[in-house]
Amino acid sequence: MEQKSWILFVLILGLAVRLYGVQHGYPYSYYPDEAHFVKRALSFGSFDFNPHWFHKPAFYMYLLFFEYGLYFFLGKIAGLWVSTSEFAVQYVRNPGPFYMIGRFTTVLFSVGSIWLVYQIGKRHFKPGVGLASALILSLTFGHVVSSQDIKADTPTVFFTIASMLFLLNYVDEKKWGALFASVVMAGIGTATKEYSLVMLPSIMLGMAFVFSKEIPNKVDLFQRLFLTGLLILVVFFLVFFICSPYNFLDPLGRKSTKALEVFFKLFGTPEAKLATLALSENPSFFSSVVRYIALLFSRTGLGWFIGSLSFLGLAFSIVRLNKKMTLFLLFPFLFTLISNIASPSSADTRHQLPLFPFLSILAAYFVTTLAHWRQRYRQVVSLGFCVLLVVPLLEILAHGYDVSKPDTRNVAKVWIESNLSSGTKLLLDENGPQLLKNEIRLLTEMEGASEADQEGQFTAHYDTYLSYQLIAAKGVVAYDLSYIRFPWWRESYKDSGVQSLTSERDRDMGNPLRPVGVDRYEDYVAQGFDYAIVQSNEYGGFFRENSRKAKRFPAFARLYAALFEHAVLLKTISVETGDYVGPTVKIFKFVPKGNQAMSGLK
Repeated sequence: MEQKSWILFVLILGLAVRLYGVQHGYPYSYYPDEAHFVKRALSFGSFDFNPHWFHKPAFYMYLLFFEYGLYFFLGKIAGLWVSTSEFAVQYVRNPGPFYMIGRFTTVLFSVGSIWLVYQIGKRHFKPGVGLASALILSLTFGHVVSSQDIKADTPTVFFTIASMLFLLNYVDEKKWGALFASVVMAGIGTATKEYSLVMLPSIMLGMAFVFSKEIPNKVDLFQRLFLTGLLILVVFFLVFFICSPYNFLDPLGRKSTKALEVFFKLFGTPEAKLATLALSENPSFFSSVVRYIALLFSRTGLGWFIGSLSFLGLAFSIVRLNKKMTLFLLFPFLFTLISNIASPSSADTRHQLPLFPFLSILAAYFVTTLAHWRQRYRQVVSLGFCVLLVVPLLEILAHGYDVSKPDTRNVAKVWIESNLSSGTKLLLDENGPQLLKNEIRLLTEMEGASEADQEGQFTAHYDTYLSYQLIAAKGVVAYDLSYIRFPWWRESYKDSGVQSLTSERDRDMGNPLRPVGVDRYEDYVAQGFDYAIVQSNEYGGFFRENSRKAKRFPAFARLYAALFEHAVLLKTISVETGDYVGPTVKIFKFVPKGNQAMSGLK
């Protein structure tokens, strides 16, 4: 079979394993960041193209907006809706198609990265490296799973590896068009998520390698490097500006785009920093690197087989270091260094995602070199390589099968709407079953939203979104909903009672119109709450022995303990009660303390 046929097979394989499981949670998403991206993209339909939120640049949101625009016009032609208002209400009632459009887009970027890895391996490494590296990346567990969510990480990886491909082409061919393309790809990648910024040193080094051969005079060389470097920076930031303009036009965007912010804040998300606190108060750089490598080798990352090949390939590449290999290794080295300085002990595979294409090429470089070392060993090495890749393939298929099952929260939603009367007052964990708020609750929230800061990160257009929810709730089952909102971004939260977000940090992490914290169990009874819907991924951490989470957030621990002790358990939905996936969902009926005998549905 020709190499073109083999790479087509690998791309189809990569696409298939990424699509298997992409419908997780359908028609809802239980990964809050997905809804965040979708809502930001849809808000551009108001012709306010300022995202008002700059934890990530906006290019991927603009791309989603373009796709949703096409979806709107196609649906309008088909008679599914006649106005943008009906289109927005459709999202509230059935967000599934919107999530699938975004997830399919992420999958395409992921498969595109496989193609780019193939091109780099084929053009700039040994024969066979391209195909082997594409196969490795297509079956890397962390790369597959990260491709199934609407997040900016996977698209950024695509632009980063595209930038490296064009840079290596430039070093070989000395064509300005390739250098320009490398800078443009890095600029678009940075406007998606800041990882691609680390390509700039590689681009500068590649330019220095080329110029040093062409210009023997050191003074002329320095002058040429300086002027061309300035031009590269101008092109880079111009592309960044075009793709995410409000990072420069909005004061909050300018603040988040400062050089130090880019290098030392944006590489570590608040989630990663919270995980650091949970692991160690003051992790050393060495311990951070050890944990970082352990995460790479974990099943959710590269896995032991691909991880081992990658590190053997890295060692082999360092031994055979040359200018082009130095250029290729500079990005993963700087990325790893900055990641461990900015956010020690980062505990999320997607933050390591830009390393995966580079490591897959290094792994393939080692395997193909080993296969060509002795002619008689070639078939043995190739066969062993393919057989061992079955291990990650089976893990990927098992994951796809698992997440394709009905989600416990979707099952809980059906049970709740079938058994609890519309208008019932419910308390539920945030990111639990996706229930609709009723008119009374929405009108109350709209009063506050109309008076809120219309330029705020989470309050801009919030009143409009509530008005669409109000339309969607007419004539269907809807509830008086209040949420147990956990301030995960805080190191601790000692207070009792529901409170509004007041500090600058709080307002940077959440909507100030949606309070955080919890009241006491007896307060909820007194306020007329009928039921509580909680889930194990929220309450579970508070019930562990010597739980640090319980010590940091005692009011939450007390509430969950009181629910389990005093409320009446009506329903449990878990993987033990059906062929489901997701956390255990428990539905409690509030009763006064000491009256657990009171039960039944209202």
